[in-house]
Amino acid sequence: MQTIVANRSDFFPENGCPIALRTIQGDHHSQHEGDLTDVRHTHDFSELIIITAGGGEHWIDGETYPVRAGDIFLIQGNTEHYFEKRYKLGMFNIMFDDSCFKEHLRSLRSLPGFNAFFLFEPTYRRSHKFKSRLHISPETMRPLMTLLQSMAEESSQERPGRDLLLLAKALEIFVFISRQYTGGHNPMVNTLFRLGDVISMLENNYTEHWTISRISRIASMAPSTLLPVFRKVTGYSPIDYLIQIRLEKGAELLLKTALPVSEIAQKCGFSDSNYFSRQFRKRYNLSPKEYREGDNCK
Repeated sequence: MQTIVANRSDFFPENGCPIALRTIQGDHHSQHEGDLTDVRHTHDFSELIIITAGGGEHWIDGETYPVRAGDIFLIQGNTEHYFEKRYKLGMFNIMFDDSCFKEHLRSLRSLPGFNAFFLFEPTYRRSHKFKSRLHISPETMRPLMTLLQSMAEESSQERPGRDLLLLAKALEIFVFISRQYTGGHNPMVNTLFRLGDVISMLENNYTEHWTISRISRIASMAPSTLLPVFRKVTGYSPIDYLIQIRLEKGAELLLKTALPVSEIAQKCGFSDSNYFSRQFRKRYNLSPKEYREGDNCK
């Protein structure tokens, strides 16, 4: 079967935040413009799938998984997927580009459930045989449906500020889902949640002294297991990830305050301001002073 590459312009407005909502009800095809539910496809944006009724068989990167009402999962960009079968399927799709949430990423990553669900679960979906997906009860689905229907109503109307409200409603849904993804009695989810907790601890406590042994204890993993897992998802070792958090905070303080570089370094968790400056140049290709002056010249 040929794989179709979805066109972003079919889903997102030309201007504004790249975020959209689509709904599917029942088993008949092409329920909205550009509907690829039953066609193997890929796209360079992400898609949050929330099954609200019925079920089906969803093919993801060569594996077929049964899904049913209450299942919620994320399809990351450049993932091939489609529904092989549908059984009275009801579904909401929130499609978004990660750039939408750039300004909110630090707050989102302070939530262990967000990191576990949005970062780690898609990476370990195959090895966990989809058992680490989120499944919520009908009682929990009811308030989520209220949020989704409110988002759908806003999405259907061309009113000023629509993209801002869609972003706000999507953030509310993301936080709701993150709070639900806490593991409970599912050992696979518990493992991902502990990894998500590591990122949250680093994001929230970046000025503290961190070691691999301390991080490994939080994750309940041996360093030899933790390091490749963490790098696979984030692209960094835990310590390098911590340095990136500190540098981002340093960049923010450089632009928003008149504090000297040495004091900013201390506030961001660097005991040596020269080390901070070297790492800052490596990250931003500018010295802290150049970074601050460059912004003032705009």
